[in-house]
Amino acid sequence: MTFKPEDDLFHAVVKDPPDWAETAWFAANVPERDLVIWFYPLFRRDLGVMSCGIYVFGPGYSEPWEMLYYKQAWHMPIPADAVGACEFQLPNSLAYTIIEPLRQYHISYHDGDEFTADLTFSAFHEPHPVGVSNGVGHIDQFGRVQGEVVLHGERIVIDGVEMRDRTWGPRREDKQMTRLGYSYGADVTGRGFHSSVRADSSDVSTMLTGFLLHDGQETPLTSVQRNVQRDDRGRPARVDLVLTTSQETLRIAGEVRGQMTVYTSPYVVPVSFVAWTLPDSTVVYGEDQDTWSPGRFRKFRKDQGYLRELGTAAGSVNHS
Repeated sequence: MTFKPEDDLFHAVVKDPPDWAETAWFAANVPERDLVIWFYPLFRRDLGVMSCGIYVFGPGYSEPWEMLYYKQAWHMPIPADAVGACEFQLPNSLAYTIIEPLRQYHISYHDGDEFTADLTFSAFHEPHPVGVSNGVGHIDQFGRVQGEVVLHGERIVIDGVEMRDRTWGPRREDKQMTRLGYSYGADVTGRGFHSSVRADSSDVSTMLTGFLLHDGQETPLTSVQRNVQRDDRGRPARVDLVLTTSQETLRIAGEVRGQMTVYTSPYVVPVSFVAWTLPDSTVVYGEDQDTWSPGRFRKFRKDQGYLRELGTAAGSVNHS
């Protein structure tokens, strides 16, 4: 399908107004340092409020209190002059500017001596639609991210590849059955892959979308297998993919190089920075996002032995 410049702006609320949400996620990374930066605003337009997360993580810094930088605003007013999820200036200083609709964006942020960002995202291809119908939708798009950040006084040059995504539609707080796997990687030439799967109640995965990217052209996937090895807390430690098109099958090995846990509405997401080895031994970088409803993740961890029950005997719990 063809998107229009208006798709960078806010969409009409067409369903479940109190649950309606719009997001516009951008990221950046520094592979030689396994460093990842996230910008994640979420707008609840019918309620007039929004949340916004800014995160920087690297190896060994997975929880919010451990991350190299973590700022989460849960309740900010949506600025009156914000025209869309890709064009705004927020009270926390995060600003998105559309340079070229659907193709190029500027991201800026300033938080004193802790963290600043000045970045430009330039797309490799047209936005890839997922489930766009009846006024609801999602897009994914690879691009090159260039610029710089300053983290605790250190200037870091950014020049790498990342994905952006954009959603508009109902996002219900009481939803407790979600399990998704969102995996991608690419190099600076624009060669890469993306896959997204959903698990049903029996944990059998079904492909939601997927494509290979080369020279700005997409080749659709026909099937995806996502195999996850988990650590002793149930988070991904390794992710292997089998991606099939009408012409070939690719086996891609993913080494988790860093990880953070994102708590968002209404999900908990172990986000892994991954070095993906392609069949020709080329290494590309990207992410694996292991998205769960908290209740389903808790049950999975308990059923698989990752979650230990608290003791009930007297003296078994230390309240100090």
